[in-house]
Amino acid sequence: MLTRIFTMLFAIASFAMNAISQDSSSAIYELRSYVSEPGRQADVLKLIEGGGMTFMKKHQLNLVAAWVPADVKDERVFTLVSHKNKSTCDASWTAFQNDPAWKEVVQKSVVDGKKPVKSIERVFMSVNDYSPSLNMKPAGERVFELRTYIASKGNLAGLNARFRNHTLKLFEKHGMTNIMYWSALDGEPLTCGKLLEAVSPIGKADAKIDVNAPAAGNSLIYFITHASEDAAKESFGKFRVDPLWEKVRTESEANAGGMSLTADGGVKSLFLKATNFSPLK
Repeated sequence: MLTRIFTMLFAIASFAMNAISQDSSSAIYELRSYVSEPGRQADVLKLIEGGGMTFMKKHQLNLVAAWVPADVKDERVFTLVSHKNKSTCDASWTAFQNDPAWKEVVQKSVVDGKKPVKSIERVFMSVNDYSPSLNMKPAGERVFELRTYIASKGNLAGLNARFRNHTLKLFEKHGMTNIMYWSALDGEPLTCGKLLEAVSPIGKADAKIDVNAPAAGNSLIYFITHASEDAAKESFGKFRVDPLWEKVRTESEANAGGMSLTADGGVKSLFLKATNFSPLK
């Protein structure tokens, strides 16, 4: 009898664990770039913290992080939201935007006929198989670096293999912390040109790429952190002259016919600082 009960409990537990695993594997992330009306970044932050977070929770939108650019001249606000899948994402945002109470909050933020948010760019992403699990524990003062790569034609798989097998370890070796790694979500209309506009420093989105090519299948998006921007420069300085990196880069480019795995100008870096209300700090 005890054996049968144990077997049943084990089967139930196995089913539950499998369901959790399936849910995790289907999760997607949404990087949102809020373009503020001139001089109104503080109002955008107030709108998110003062009401947006409450309504996001109400409509099952999981806010992972919120940042502002380290460059004070850049008035954008960035958030990272996780979803079970694209269908639940669409349903939740529709309910959020149509919530009468939320509409009242937004209306109160209008100044001279304008809302604080001028436009929103959205980047949907799936987690790469080599990405670390997201660690939400506070890690003290640090700066986040959003890095985005547009692969040269046909070389995204090779680029991901280089990260999977070597780059992440080398980053850690030289004092950088890997946060998460993603690919642009398949089936989305986002182009490489629009992706770079959303994630690049202001005025630095240009690259020698087909701007109309789909971001899915051609891009890598990830976050790493550093103690400071100066620490980032020091870490990358050491990384670039590491003999192992030089060997790995040379070999990977040889396998690609002697070409770089990234498009000319297709590597973008944007430093961000977590807001005081960001769950991830």
